[in-house]
Amino acid sequence: MSLAIVNTYILTCKGGAPPITNGAVGIEENNIVFVGKNSEIDPNGYERIIDGSGHVTMPGLVDAHIHTGLSLLRGAAQDVPEIEWMNKALGPFARHMNDEDHLASSKLAVLEGMRAGTTTFAEFSRDVEHLIDEVYVPFKARVAAAETINEIVGRKEELYELEPSKKSLKKNERLFKKYQGDMVEPFYGPQALDMVTQETLRRIKERAGVHHRKIQMHVAQGGRERKQVETRYGTSTVKKLDELGLLKENLVAAHCHGAVAEERKMMAEKGVKMVGCPSSIGMIDGVVPPIKSFLDHGGKAALGTDQTPGNGAHNLFREMRTISLLTKCEEKDPTVLPAWDALNLATKGGSEVLGLNHKIGTLEEGKKADLITVDLKKLNMTPTVTKPFKNFIPNLVYSSTGSEVDNVVINGKLVMENGEFVDIDEEALKKEVEQRAQNVFKRAEEDWLEADAHMVKYLKEGHI
Repeated sequence: MSLAIVNTYILTCKGGAPPITNGAVGIEENNIVFVGKNSEIDPNGYERIIDGSGHVTMPGLVDAHIHTGLSLLRGAAQDVPEIEWMNKALGPFARHMNDEDHLASSKLAVLEGMRAGTTTFAEFSRDVEHLIDEVYVPFKARVAAAETINEIVGRKEELYELEPSKKSLKKNERLFKKYQGDMVEPFYGPQALDMVTQETLRRIKERAGVHHRKIQMHVAQGGRERKQVETRYGTSTVKKLDELGLLKENLVAAHCHGAVAEERKMMAEKGVKMVGCPSSIGMIDGVVPPIKSFLDHGGKAALGTDQTPGNGAHNLFREMRTISLLTKCEEKDPTVLPAWDALNLATKGGSEVLGLNHKIGTLEEGKKADLITVDLKKLNMTPTVTKPFKNFIPNLVYSSTGSEVDNVVINGKLVMENGEFVDIDEEALKKEVEQRAQNVFKRAEEDWLEADAHMVKYLKEGHI
């Protein structure tokens, strides 16, 4: 199919390139073939034409770190101490989810992200091959996929017991052999330093180096991890990863808020990429992801939504606003991380962090046609002015909710048109998710009460 979007504002997200007013984008098959002034395109040469009047056309958003399989548990683990979030608040519910529940959760999360303009997802999950085949391929979404490698087999007092798992690594290796097309980019996925053996990490490092593969990993993600690593190794996560030779350009490090300033500097200088998940980490840890610090040291950074029970939503427009506001507050400086830098984190920055910037992240001729249109006529986006400057730039970050996205194109295909998914029954999925969630919460009730996390206290006090 060939498609043209005409009469539109264009935000290319190319470094230094100003927005285009009264512009047009031309698409043939999977690729962008024209970006420029409306007067320079012949719309008659295209099969489909979208009138972009009152809209901004921009690159599809890149969610550089997401776990989709727990979306059924939205609202199940908020407002609790970080140390109990995973095991006492979330765990009792997660243990009662079956494979079908996880699959429905992933479908919900991907649809939610796409509706708010995300076209590329960096999925970090167990059995990720199943999610690729059952969710991402049918939904026509682009995915950077990491198989979660977790080698915890028990707990001895306060320390996790670890045992090398050839099965998980073999599943991860299969991704690289099976998916060699355009829409799936495999990653290695060791979960975290406290959850994987040194033996497996050394094996991943060696194979990634030989085959030029990328690794995504949770790094320095809070007090629980810090306690485990210091007890086991007598040092910090970042220093241990450096000792193992993993701090390299092929490592994408999620979170990093437990890393001290000198460690963030070392990571950036060694070419490690960072993904910050401000809503999730703000909710779970009460801290601000150190994105500004990482950028100040010359590093590359992006945004992720992490998982729904922590952040509440898979919406990158919300993440842009959140990281900008939190960083301004933390720095006590309203000029830091301005709107255009926040937009970069979710577009070009995301593609650079995932190593996909040769084909997505900006609107340029020759790149893959992953793009969205945003309706500027909505009440919260009104008014739109272009002189003396274009106010839709800050409005995209500080005023948008993501609901203004009405057209989504991925790899040249319209997956959402005029606010409706083209080939996906959204209502049927929502009904299924509602029923599954009711069943999971019912099955988990006794275990949840026994775990006695802060959420139980809130229930007894009548707050929830």
